[in-house]
Amino acid sequence: MQLTAPERIERVEVPDLTADALGPDEVLLRFVTGGLCGSDSPKFRGAFDPDEPFVGAPGVPLHELVGEVVASTSSRHAPGSHVVGLVQRFAGLAQFSRTAADTVVAVAPGLDPADAVVVQPVATVLNALRRLPEPVNDRAVVLGLGPLGLLFCHTLHQRGYRVTGVDRVDRSDVAAAFGIDDLVTADIDAWTDASGADAAVVVEAVGHDQRLVADAVRLAANEGHVVAFGLPDGDAIFPLREFYQRRLSLTSGNTRDWQRYLAEAQDYVLEHPELHTVGITHRFHPFDAQEAFATHVRPSAGRLKVVLSESVARRGQGA
Repeated sequence: MQLTAPERIERVEVPDLTADALGPDEVLLRFVTGGLCGSDSPKFRGAFDPDEPFVGAPGVPLHELVGEVVASTSSRHAPGSHVVGLVQRFAGLAQFSRTAADTVVAVAPGLDPADAVVVQPVATVLNALRRLPEPVNDRAVVLGLGPLGLLFCHTLHQRGYRVTGVDRVDRSDVAAAFGIDDLVTADIDAWTDASGADAAVVVEAVGHDQRLVADAVRLAANEGHVVAFGLPDGDAIFPLREFYQRRLSLTSGNTRDWQRYLAEAQDYVLEHPELHTVGITHRFHPFDAQEAFATHVRPSAGRLKVVLSESVARRGQGA
């Protein structure tokens, strides 16, 4: 599959990758299941990212993948095994892709490969929360209740925080499943204007809008912590004076130690199956990627995680 124009994905035929294409400590994967991420959305719309200049290449954009290992130059993964994790260069929207062996882990027994795709985003959440300081109170706010924002709510709730989730899309149908104690269905800017600064942790889980980082700073309690997780489209104007005067701290969410956090995420998913039984709401065949992405980029009530799976029948072709 290839993005041939903004918001247009088409099936194309290119030479298959083979084992000869692998470098040291890499794996060649056959597509089994892929998850659509918010960071894929700008690429689908045709935006150029200077840090990841792959838009327009075959297989782009998709990086959350469950695949079958068909060849390996690594001792980590043998051919025939199923793995889950990150496909480098966002090139997972293809029958075959290659990636570094240390960006994937073996799918655990008891976890269906069709559901295991949620392990990768859970890993990014666990990584983003690894450096939380000692909390000044038990309140957490998550800005943005897409699939990743909901994962933050779930994880923070499990850690004992009282979680407020804010989004303009109504998530009342899944609030309990994801540990949201106080659900706010409102524009984030408007709600921030009317709220006090009282949260020990504020997670900005939307990205693409620099105003939301400023909102997160305003919502944090004195000596609170901000997690800037949403993918930025560029540099932002940051309220440094307020940040400084109120003694806040800030971390981002770029993951590097995939082996550690994928393993921890897989254990977490096995313990909390609602992350896929409730969290995955739309499944498409890979050849229906156009419809899948069109669904993914338009937030709506009832639409959470969108995945592509070889086990799903093509639209209009029955089971």
